[in-house]
Amino acid sequence: MNALEDQVRRALRETAEDITPMDVPPLRLPDGTGRASAGGGRWAARWPAWVTPLAAAAAVVAVLAATLALTGGQREPRARTDALLASVPRYYVMLASSTGHGGSNLGWPLRAEIRATATGRIVAALAPPRPDNVFVMAAAASGVGRYVLAAQRMAIQRQRNIRVPVPAGPIRLYQLSISPSGQVSALSPLPFPAVPASTTLYGLALTPDGRELAVATRAGGPRPGPEIQVDALATGAQRVWTWPGAQPVIESLGGTGSALSWAADDRTLAFGQLINGRYNVRLLDTAAPGSSLAASRPALSLDWSGRSDSRRFHHGRAVNDNDTFGALLTPDGSKIICATITQTRHPLASEFAFTEFSAQTGKVVAVLGRFWFLGRWPQQEQAVLWTNTDGSTLLVQAHRPGVTRRPATPPGQGATFRVEFGVLHGHRYAPLPGQRRLGQLSIYPAW
Repeated sequence: MNALEDQVRRALRETAEDITPMDVPPLRLPDGTGRASAGGGRWAARWPAWVTPLAAAAAVVAVLAATLALTGGQREPRARTDALLASVPRYYVMLASSTGHGGSNLGWPLRAEIRATATGRIVAALAPPRPDNVFVMAAAASGVGRYVLAAQRMAIQRQRNIRVPVPAGPIRLYQLSISPSGQVSALSPLPFPAVPASTTLYGLALTPDGRELAVATRAGGPRPGPEIQVDALATGAQRVWTWPGAQPVIESLGGTGSALSWAADDRTLAFGQLINGRYNVRLLDTAAPGSSLAASRPALSLDWSGRSDSRRFHHGRAVNDNDTFGALLTPDGSKIICATITQTRHPLASEFAFTEFSAQTGKVVAVLGRFWFLGRWPQQEQAVLWTNTDGSTLLVQAHRPGVTRRPATPPGQGATFRVEFGVLHGHRYAPLPGQRRLGQLSIYPAW
């Protein structure tokens, strides 16, 4: 018996009393075509009534262990880790707080760190240009080494003895570039009007070739609604789409930019909206005439409310209790990728994964990476932060791979488990070296 299987057996033995025959569904294995068998035939059988909870637990162990053997429940060896790190962009920008600066204890990103993905080494560190003192969001076109940073001036107000950050100026957009050798340019302002302080910035996304920038905002007014503007960086030309009265373009992943994402055709823009407990992803053809976001095409609708008595979900139908949501369109335009979770009450367990849906039909086409938690439902989310052309390689925020039984925090402080940034290729996973602790970040990195 290997160590991983033994770990699963011990964990499930502790909760065997919660497992009933009804909690173990019929096992469905792929047929010769790779499709899951729907039942029938000589091997189709339900659990007999005499199966005890411990026997059911042992059966779950066998399935779990086999799944983890197939999906890479352990970290990759060093050689494979190096190969995974070499398959993703060489640099990324991280907006980080600096110690010893007023307001840093509020988690404000006070500088931009350009880091090498393979080592975590800081190549350059940049402060917001005055009069701005905080970075609020970042976007990247890593293939061409171009990055856009949004900066703003923030002030502190005391409300009931609590220090609260308050916008004290408009949001300005700046760009920088990184050469293949790691030379970082100075920040330079983009030739576009600043975003008013009264307007909320929801997303930034650069086209893969770095020529155009999409900006999602929501202004006030009698019928506030989302607005997306697409700016040509070379010429300053701008187009604007609006949707009065509609829900804003939104995500909840720490300013990752997954509210917006581009296909490599430089015309298809994906954006997300949360409506009545459902997270909807729509595709906008920015080359078509018109200025209404309502003309965009619905591509994916997921139940993100987590409302269910059974707490038994399928990938793409629920997330954890933090209502985390966000999705990325693959550059080839074929898939929409987001983090999903499957939860059960008996046995109490969670399976986190990254699910890929067809951008044409909304159907599941692949599930990458599986991270199991037994006896608890973790309170942290997972997120996809970058995807290669076809979605086969991802940069993600994820829990450590394998089966986890006990949280990292002491009892009584919530079921918090260690999370980290890493590279996921199929079911192979490798953590990023030299990364900051996620608890110290208010904005996630941009690749």
